[in-house]
Amino acid sequence: MPPLRFGLSAFVVARETREQAQAAHERLLSLAAKDAPMKVIQKQNTDPKVVMMQTMQKTPRVGSNGGTATGLVGSYDEVAARIEAFHAAGIELFMLQFQPFEAEMRRFAHEVIPRVRARQSAGAAERLVQPSH
Repeated sequence: MPPLRFGLSAFVVARETREQAQAAHERLLSLAAKDAPMKVIQKQNTDPKVVMMQTMQKTPRVGSNGGTATGLVGSYDEVAARIEAFHAAGIELFMLQFQPFEAEMRRFAHEVIPRVRARQSAGAAERLVQPSH
């Protein structure tokens, strides 16, 4: 039997600084607040014992399937470090959301992915020079 593999669905808000990312996140939260009438209907049609719904009600977030609860809101370096930490914990697939999609996906590709790759390369190089016992 093949080993289990894990993926993560998350919403990303990455900027040059944490403050810029938080401001962009706050803007998205204010836009999401406009969905309040729909969320009332969703809540009425969902079993309150569903753990995912209980978790999602604890803190405001943007996106679906946990959205920004994964902590991928921050500076480019912070988001790259968080992705690397998830990968080290066994996450192999990242299903990421962005808003607006094309502009934010482009930003992610140009700013975050190179940082993730650099962190992975640095980690691999570190493991190569570790003395064996």
